[in-house]
Amino acid sequence: MSARVSGGYRWQGEMRAASKKVDVKPKSLYVFMCIFERRNRRMAAGRGTATVFVSAVACAAVIIGALEWEKTVALPSPFGQVINGVHHYSIDEFNYYYKPGHMIWRVGEKVALTIDNRSQSSPAIAHQFSIGRTLVSRNNGFPKSQALAVGWKDNFFDGVPITSGGQTAPIPAFSVSLNGGQKYTFSFVVPDKPGKWEYGCFLQTGQHFMNGMHGNIDILPAQGS
Repeated sequence: MSARVSGGYRWQGEMRAASKKVDVKPKSLYVFMCIFERRNRRMAAGRGTATVFVSAVACAAVIIGALEWEKTVALPSPFGQVINGVHHYSIDEFNYYYKPGHMIWRVGEKVALTIDNRSQSSPAIAHQFSIGRTLVSRNNGFPKSQALAVGWKDNFFDGVPITSGGQTAPIPAFSVSLNGGQKYTFSFVVPDKPGKWEYGCFLQTGQHFMNGMHGNIDILPAQGS
C-alpha cells in the first residue's frame, strides 16, 4: 500500500514538470487528473481497509471454531489436571486405539481416571481397559509371533483399593468394559509399582489388542524418593 501511494505522488510530480516544460495541456485537464489521482488513492485505501476487515473476521471465525471444537471433541491430555490434590485423567477409547496413548503417573499420586468409549462405528462396539505387563497369549494355530494376546500375567491393580460408586476395595484382575457411548470413572492411589506398564483391550479374544488398541504408562518413583 505505501509503495503504491509513493508511486502516485511521483507520477503526479512528473505530470507537473511536463506541464511546465510543454504548455500543451489545459489547466482544467491537470485539475481533473489531480482529482482522479486522489480518488484512486481513496479507493485503494478503502480496498485495503475492507481487506483488513475481512481478514479480521476470518481470523475471529477460526478462533471461535477452534474453541468450540475444544469443548466438544478435544482429546484428553496425557498429563491430566490436578484439582484439590487429585490428578484427573481421561482416556478415550476409539476403534482400535486409545487417546492418549501414553501417560506418566507417580507413586503415591491420587488419581481419578475416566474411561470414555467413543467408538466411531455404527453401531458402536464395546471396548475394554486394563493395565498390566507381560502378555498372556493363546495359540491360534499361527506362528508364535502371531499368537493372540488375551490378558496380562501381572495386573497393575492387584491388591490396589479402588473407589467406585461410593465403595472402596481391591478388585482382583480389575478391568473396565464399556459399550459405545458409556463412561466410567474410578479413583485410586498409584501403588508402589514403578516402571513401565501397558494398558490394552483384549475383547474379541484379543483381536482388539492385536489391531493396535494399547498404550503405555510410565510409573515414576514417589516424589522426593
